[in-house]
Amino acid sequence: MAQIIMMTSGWRKYLWIVAILILVAICLFVRFALKAHEDTLVKEKAWEKQQDVALLCGIVDKLVEMDKKTGNYHGYEEILIFAIQNIEANFYSTYAQVFDEKLTPLISLNPGVGGGPKHNPLDYPEFIDAVNNNEFGSLMYWYETSEAGGRNVHITYRWVPTDIDHEMRYLIAVGASKHTIIESIDPYIIYGAIVIIIIAAAFIIAAVIALCHLGYIYEQREGEKWRGIRGDGAHVYS
Repeated sequence: MAQIIMMTSGWRKYLWIVAILILVAICLFVRFALKAHEDTLVKEKAWEKQQDVALLCGIVDKLVEMDKKTGNYHGYEEILIFAIQNIEANFYSTYAQVFDEKLTPLISLNPGVGGGPKHNPLDYPEFIDAVNNNEFGSLMYWYETSEAGGRNVHITYRWVPTDIDHEMRYLIAVGASKHTIIESIDPYIIYGAIVIIIIAAAFIIAAVIALCHLGYIYEQREGEKWRGIRGDGAHVYS
């Protein structure tokens, strides 16, 4: 017991502090790396939604252009609503809605992750402010349900047709979160990281114990601390 106390006192206690700090740093870095990977996947998915909205906007503008050239009506409103309904119903865990000029939603939403409700962007003042002052854009906000917990929602919006003088315009809003991601980190990578942390922890602790033990022996020796070499060339250890 006395030896254990000696090994954890004086200058040796700083070795234990350094060892603990190194282990904590490794754990935090692994956690940060896994979270950063997930965030990258979410941002990539959000960028895909922006491209989907841009494509849909281009189709609407083309239909409006065809109406002007031919004098016929191609029903871009019906096509727009059909496309948003299809995204909302069939794109995995994706929010999609189309609003009229008074921000009245025009389609009904299916249940969200875990059966909970999908978020309503109209509940967020920043969304209302953004769509009232910009033709298009993207923003992020926090949404939480008891069924699926909390997550950041990346939402992109755009007014269509892009002609601001068109008599009737609609707002498209499409959102994604971490639940929209189908692909995730391979479990073996997570298991491997845990194993590496355990091995590193065992090695660091063993090294600190060895250093403290050798330091304790060194301090207990009397006279010359370091042993020399005998005349026959053999090392003297005690």
